[in-house]
Amino acid sequence: MDDVTKSLNVTLVHTLDDGHCFLHAVGLQLNETLNTMQAYEFLMKTIETESRTNKNHYTNFIDEDSGRLNLLVLKYLHNKIFDHAAGELIPQITSNALQKPIHIYSERDGGIWKTIVQPKIPRNINKSHY
Repeated sequence: MDDVTKSLNVTLVHTLDDGHCFLHAVGLQLNETLNTMQAYEFLMKTIETESRTNKNHYTNFIDEDSGRLNLLVLKYLHNKIFDHAAGELIPQITSNALQKPIHIYSERDGGIWKTIVQPKIPRNINKSHY
């Protein structure tokens, strides 16, 4: 694994395995300006706001209505209950909320695969607090 991470120019960092490993990993990247708990709380609020504000955009990608999507996102954020439909959207919701690409590395089929999730909903936001 060390050879792979060196070739990708990334550092492998372990996060809490409490059901929010994605949020913890993104939070580590925000730690340049926020401490760990602030980054985690900031992400929770930001993702919840983004999913609620643009719910009609996200319901286009799943077989759920906007009210059900909000419920599933809240269950993920507050109860760490992963529902496939909403859970798969969390990286896109996060990317849109932060207006930053999210790089996801996963190990499968004997290799490391990189997925880049780009922001899809442009907006004018104050990025000074990121």
